[in-house]
Amino acid sequence: MKVTTERLPDCKVKLTVEVEPTQVQKPLRETARELARQYRIPGFRPGKAPLSVVVRRFGQETLLKEVVESEGQNWYEKALEEAELSPAGQAQLEVTSYEPLIMTFTLPVAPTVELGSYREIRVDWEPSPVSDEDVERELARQQQENATLEPKEGPAEMEDVATLDIQGRIGDEMAVVLEERAVTLHPNINYPVAGFAQQIVGMSPGQDREFTLVYPEDHANAAWAGQEAHFNVHMRGLKTRVTPALDDELARTVGDFASLDEWRASVRQELETQALEEAEQDYADRAVEAAVAQAHIEYPSVVVERELDSMMADLDRSLKQQGLGLENYLIVAGQSQEDYRQSLRETAERRVKRRLVLTELVEAEGLQVSAGELEAEIDRLAEPLGDEAENFRQMLGQAEVRESIRQGLLTQAATDRLKAIARGEGVPEAVPEPATEPTEAEPEVEPTKALQEATDANLEEEVTSEPLTKVELPGALEGVTKETVEEIGATAKAEAAGIASDKVAQADE
Repeated sequence: MKVTTERLPDCKVKLTVEVEPTQVQKPLRETARELARQYRIPGFRPGKAPLSVVVRRFGQETLLKEVVESEGQNWYEKALEEAELSPAGQAQLEVTSYEPLIMTFTLPVAPTVELGSYREIRVDWEPSPVSDEDVERELARQQQENATLEPKEGPAEMEDVATLDIQGRIGDEMAVVLEERAVTLHPNINYPVAGFAQQIVGMSPGQDREFTLVYPEDHANAAWAGQEAHFNVHMRGLKTRVTPALDDELARTVGDFASLDEWRASVRQELETQALEEAEQDYADRAVEAAVAQAHIEYPSVVVERELDSMMADLDRSLKQQGLGLENYLIVAGQSQEDYRQSLRETAERRVKRRLVLTELVEAEGLQVSAGELEAEIDRLAEPLGDEAENFRQMLGQAEVRESIRQGLLTQAATDRLKAIARGEGVPEAVPEPATEPTEAEPEVEPTKALQEATDANLEEEVTSEPLTKVELPGALEGVTKETVEEIGATAKAEAAGIASDKVAQADE
């Protein structure tokens, strides 16, 4: 068997396999014998027709196609071994010739990363100072959080909270039916449709009102888009928001502070800590982006597709926790799954590049995670769980879980090293350390392997486990409004982004 390879763009390899005629003869005869058993050939008992007769009856190419069907997987595996290739996904097969038998397999291979002069990266530090206005704005926000709702007899005003019975009809269809629904009157709240709050202003408890509003042209329900809706509204009750004074008494209520000045000083300290954390996160993000921008990265498209799979699964899990699920979310949002998936593609590509660069940086810098560091991280994760900490520790004792934690620490170490480089701080020379010998008590994993497994965990698959073919190797939504779903979706997307971000040490999103 003659095997040649040709490197193609996008981390693909064309593997050409020419099978020797002597290797074809045995499976060809077996195929002919099987066809002779399955089909009646005049003048011969089942399975007894000679090869030449079967070839005339069915044609040489037909028999060879069957041979490729049955033996192609085996030849493919042998060719991979001879060429020392590890596929990162399914291969596409094309038979370019049957005599001699020549097959070409186009397969994705592992990504490649050239970091370039990453140690010359410099990124300016841009902290965000906390101003007096920032402090007063936060105090005002907390002041509003401590506001109370008190019954109101007079006409409704903006910022009041009205308890309403609402019926909305579009033509003969009852579009909205709500009873005792609390609605905050605010011009930016477009529930159940833009302009609704303005129509309620001036109503008093016990009063009825009728009015007509038009649904927007881009409404999720195409049948309602651009249509007039006639509303009948009854106000059951009305409350107004009473904001407490910003004084020492409120300070004692909010946080047991002795005075307003003490509360103000505490707020400033919290804002400064938050600003520093955000500045550090932003700095890490810009440092990683700088490393990605100057690196030469190649990866097969399957890597992005599987990142998209992961993102969609994360979002679905987050939405299900809120009782919705991705399928129902997309129905109410009026978006197909494919369109939504495409909207995530740019983010997925960005994540793939960042993860690949950080993986390569671990190897280039020879970063390691010691057993002590791993145990300290497990302690940190278990500490807030109180009585459940011991059970949690037992779960963390599983080899796969510990390895996942180790990989997260390696990624964080790579991010921290890149930040130090970007600041121009003195860092050790990049001399990768040799892998340590594993021990039974605490197996040491070479960082390159650890992070590579993390990078490719969902994209490396055994092609041998799938059969070879001729082409490739192998709710209840009633009462739920678009605005409600968009709010749930936004929350879920943020949570899902956070899950994915943890995989690259909070360097994503």
